[in-house]
Amino acid sequence: METATILASFLKLASGNQIFRQSHISLFSAILAVQDKASKLDKFRVSRRELMKYSAIRSYTTYHKCMSDLVDHGLLEYEPSYHPTIASRIRLLDFAGKP
Repeated sequence: METATILASFLKLASGNQIFRQSHISLFSAILAVQDKASKLDKFRVSRRELMKYSAIRSYTTYHKCMSDLVDHGLLEYEPSYHPTIASRIRLLDFAGKP
């Protein structure tokens, strides 16, 4: 799916759900930007530091809460890496058909 289509679908979903805040939108946009750089691979690796930088999220707690909310709402799969040099793995899920 095209990046613009994914973002439009997410914004439509987020506008109807009060749980999503600006930080969620920023984080999801950062994930899309990184996926675009990764040649739109189904699964890609990215560090928390890079996502926090792109999304302008400064708090680890906010980052983890937003990531957890995105996973809980079926928007993506997140496999954290606890290794200091190996980035976490993210996979965007097809959520365009969700109400």
